[in-house]
Amino acid sequence: MSEQLTAAGVASCPGPVSALPAERDREPQQPGAGQDDRLMLQSILNEAFNQYIFVRVDSILKLAGTNDAEYSKTVSKVGAILDRLLALAGELAGQYPELLELVMDFESFTALESGQSAEIAYKQGLRDCSHIHQEFMTFLQQR
Repeated sequence: MSEQLTAAGVASCPGPVSALPAERDREPQQPGAGQDDRLMLQSILNEAFNQYIFVRVDSILKLAGTNDAEYSKTVSKVGAILDRLLALAGELAGQYPELLELVMDFESFTALESGQSAEIAYKQGLRDCSHIHQEFMTFLQQR
């Protein structure tokens, strides 16, 4: 490899050779194309992360249902109350035809809210873990 002196007197070496066209030889990209690629990648990563969180929270709650007596007891009580509400709504369907749909909507939205709150808490726990780790490392460095 031969070295060449530049006008400033600094030696330069030719860089690696690529089969790809040089930047100046490429067709100009539309403004924002790189930004679009980053946004698409970010969207894909966010979706994958959210899917991981959903699966992990579901797994944790299933384990809690068998390993945590208080949580298991609460889940059982919620199920029993829902069964009573559905039975009552069935009995009162003639007087209040919208009651059964209302009970079903309530059950759906409370389940959704419960899942969302578990996901929010899990994500915050991940952020807190990083923060606690940083604080702990700072504390150790000060000692």
